[in-house]
Amino acid sequence: MSAGSPVVTTGTRTRAVRTRRWPDVGQWADLGVMVLLVGLALSGLAASFIGVEFLVVGVIGTLLGAGCSVLARAFGLPMVAAVLLAVLVFFLLGGPLTLRSLGDTAFLPGPEVLRTLVDQLLFGWKDLLTTLPPVDGSGPLLVLPWVIGLLAGLLGAGAVFLGTARAWATALVPVLVATAVLVVSILLGVSQPQSLLIQGGVFAAVALGWLAVRARRESASVRVGRQSPTRVLAGVLLLAVASGLALPGARALMGEESERLVLRDHVEPPFDIGRYPSPLAAFRNYVDLGQRSEPTNVFDKELFSVSGLEVGARMRIATLDHWDGMVYGATNDPLSAESGDSFQRVSSVIDNPVEGEKVRVRVRLGTGYSGVWLPTAGALQSMEFESGDPTAKSESFRYNLATSTAVVPSMLHPGDAYAFDAVLPEDSVAADSGVSPLPGALNADTGFLDQARDKWTEKADTPMSRVFAAADYLKDKGRYSDGVRRAERGYHPGHGRKRLSDEFVNADPMVGNDEQYAAVMALMANKLGVPARVVLGAVVPEDGVVRGEHVEAWVELRVEDGTWRTLPAERFMSTKPPAERQPETQEPMTGTVVPPPAPIPPPSALGESADSDLRARMQQEKQEEEQQDEEGGLPAWVGTVATWVGIPLLLVALVLGSILGAKLLRRRRRRTAPVVSSRFVGAWRELVDHARDLGQPVPAGPWATRREQSRKISSDLAPELARRADRFVFGPAEPEAEEAERYWESVEEERREMMRGLSRGQRLRAALSLASLRPARPRRGHGPVSRARGLIRVSRQRLLD
Repeated sequence: MSAGSPVVTTGTRTRAVRTRRWPDVGQWADLGVMVLLVGLALSGLAASFIGVEFLVVGVIGTLLGAGCSVLARAFGLPMVAAVLLAVLVFFLLGGPLTLRSLGDTAFLPGPEVLRTLVDQLLFGWKDLLTTLPPVDGSGPLLVLPWVIGLLAGLLGAGAVFLGTARAWATALVPVLVATAVLVVSILLGVSQPQSLLIQGGVFAAVALGWLAVRARRESASVRVGRQSPTRVLAGVLLLAVASGLALPGARALMGEESERLVLRDHVEPPFDIGRYPSPLAAFRNYVDLGQRSEPTNVFDKELFSVSGLEVGARMRIATLDHWDGMVYGATNDPLSAESGDSFQRVSSVIDNPVEGEKVRVRVRLGTGYSGVWLPTAGALQSMEFESGDPTAKSESFRYNLATSTAVVPSMLHPGDAYAFDAVLPEDSVAADSGVSPLPGALNADTGFLDQARDKWTEKADTPMSRVFAAADYLKDKGRYSDGVRRAERGYHPGHGRKRLSDEFVNADPMVGNDEQYAAVMALMANKLGVPARVVLGAVVPEDGVVRGEHVEAWVELRVEDGTWRTLPAERFMSTKPPAERQPETQEPMTGTVVPPPAPIPPPSALGESADSDLRARMQQEKQEEEQQDEEGGLPAWVGTVATWVGIPLLLVALVLGSILGAKLLRRRRRRTAPVVSSRFVGAWRELVDHARDLGQPVPAGPWATRREQSRKISSDLAPELARRADRFVFGPAEPEAEEAERYWESVEEERREMMRGLSRGQRLRAALSLASLRPARPRRGHGPVSRARGLIRVSRQRLLD
């Protein structure tokens, strides 16, 4: 029993009262520095989140994780108890701290909250890495800093209390935990660091100073004299100089242009825009059919109404940047070689720095619009969905910075409303504008344009002037027809190679509508060395109501400063109709002659004709779930919780089972030792380990004699059992196996006697305690000299016996 521990006398038995092992002053200071370092490390995520709420949540998680370790240590519980407590804290407080966007349900750990927490715990890192930063600072992605902080606090506090045989290792382990958090925040962050001063200089200075203080405290068991203030000041100055030289030194060694390793650059976004067909292939859904009618035609239907834009402004439906020989479609790898060239998840605020006029636009979809393509204008700065399940739309919303195209895979429907902030950049282009070429900007084989290129641009000399010359030729020589009139049905829809070559460029006259003109103009510009792409959209009319008749296709060109400028349809498209007498054909006209590039087209009035298939699939899944419920099956969320919560609980059960199994195996090995005298030694060690698991301060190790140990065990029979063990171990003859078995029975009976009067929780803590499994450390006064003295005492006692 340690000095100062109260002793309670209860008639015939003496028992030590358990004392709480709260941290001392130095350990409280260590915990404070550990929380500070973790906070500095988490600050690196500031470029990934909006606001500072992520840092607040992370620091709270660090404090709570550290608190779990402190409580477990204070009550003598094993580390696994701290882990279980941290898991409980994660689920109980995770909703109120990170899922407030779910509303009032976030404050109770219901099925939806538990499902979201588990989902973000497993896949939150992927959502963060595939979302265009910065993400919403109040959304479910806050689970990521919450769990990082909780885990860092749990491990960091455990490392503070950890003792090793080496003083430098004891001092280093907590610093390594904070450094690991710094590495994780860098890997999950962006290419440009939030603050080199904080993540580099300040973190390094605090970490090195803390390491020095802990190493000095752990290694200097005896100090002579007082610590000089001059030495302290010199140490602080050295740390400041080292931190100040770290940044320029690293730049000198690695170079100014060295790339920062972040996982975002190595994770492919899971969204594939190629699964959705090109809306340009269904352009004839927007043409005037006259007396005819088709279900997909929306010429006279309202697509959407716009407020906040001037008359004549352009609303973009889709930017199509690649021609594969059949259709112009959108890709995840457009012509732009700059960053942001894929469809990424974005939050309510979009980091999209563009100069121009700022506008606030509100859009409401009409009866003629549905699908995945979201009409926008300019360069988006923020997006807010106002109706039609805004949460689902916000989570599935994707935006391409390079093409300024937005999609909502969860589908848009008539009546949906949304608002966005955008910047309308400079949009004019002239024949004398410079060009910003892109390597590999050519599309599929466009050899059919070789002769036309030379013929149409023979009088121009620069790439941009040749593009304008080709536009003039198209407008002058071409004719316009939607193929609606009976005499013009020979002019088919589509913009594949055959339609653009034999039936347009090489035909006399060239006849088509926006679909063919825009495709040929963009392909010709690429052929001439000017990067170009096709845009399907509409020009806002005076009343702000966009109908199918307002939809058109134009071309965008990449100019010298790297921006894309509009070449309007009227600049290259003729409005003259073809001659009256044209060959007729009985081939029926349809707006979806060109097949989609993928077998899973989404529903839309823009040619996305698999609405019924998608609905049927969703209905079938719903019916299967209902059938499972009717047959007595459990709801789906029960299976999800059982899967994702059951696995961690199974791991905890395995850890607890491993502790119990290790103790049972140790007991069996001691009781069946091949040397009979070793069985007495094992029985006595079993009694000592049992007392240590109960929290009694029993010295262990080869430097402690059995009689010394017996005085620290709260058992009346312990001294007698120690003497019996010494007689059999140091006796002149080898003891019999029956004597060893009787000794084991006496030890077992005394172990049961020591457990009487304890509560069920105390017995469980003793069974799961790791005290007897940890190697014994010599206490003060139990070094080599004391060990020798102990051996002399043992020998003397053996002679007396």
